Amino acid sequence: MGKLEGKTAIVTGGTRGIGRAIVERFVREGAHVVVAGRGELRLPFTTGADRVDFQRADVSMSEDVVRLIQYASDRTKRLDILINNAGIEMEKTVEHTTEDEWDQLMGVNLKGVFLCSKYAIPHMRQQGGGVIINLASISALVADKGLAAYNASKAGVTGLTRSIAVDHGEDGIRCNAICPGWIETDMLKQTFSVAADPEAARRAAISRHPVGRLGCPEDIANMALWLSCDESEFVTGQCFTADGGLIAGSPVDPAVD
Repeated sequence: MGKLEGKTAIVTGGTRGIGRAIVERFVREGAHVVVAGRGELRLPFTTGADRVDFQRADVSMSEDVVRLIQYASDRTKRLDILINNAGIEMEKTVEHTTEDEWDQLMGVNLKGVFLCSKYAIPHMRQQGGGVIINLASISALVADKGLAAYNASKAGVTGLTRSIAVDHGEDGIRCNAICPGWIETDMLKQTFSVAADPEAARRAAISRHPVGRLGCPEDIANMALWLSCDESEFVTGQCFTADGGLIAGSPVDPAVD
């Protein structure tokens, strides 16, 4: 029997990257997963396809979120796990970010976490509890240059995570955040692609990781699984960094004069 046998989970932004890896891992562990995405599902799930449903939803829109949460609850009469993974990135400083761009990014990255949690909590409370996991970033802990709105949104996610844990622990709801570092996703590939020498940029990034590699989506899926199952039942209100040691060391290399 899998660790999530009989559980129902929602994974926002679950069609690719980290979200997709979480979906696939959860299905292998026995969960029924409702995947939410803003666009069409272009690459169908093959592993446990009978236990994966797809729903189009913009997490920044309350009507979409209400419909998503209700669908998941009606589908299996349960809602055990919510993974708030949907997110977008914008490479701009404060000065060059427009109000509309700020609102768009905050709408997905922070308001989306708020809305999905807000409407999932009553369902979880009614059944005696549940788990909420928010995908933040190391950008919540250290500022990435030129990512002002993104950095701010992820810092907001960590603060909201602690608030949900404190306010709803008595409802049997646990809430934690995962702060991934540099993970091999389309978003990271795009970052490397704009460098003058993408391969050199990639090698330089790897050299900053004590573990000697970049992360992969499965690394984050493994942590999400642990935080979702009973093995972590005493863990809530925490923000877990998964970055291969990237931000643990000093940025100054003592070997360089």
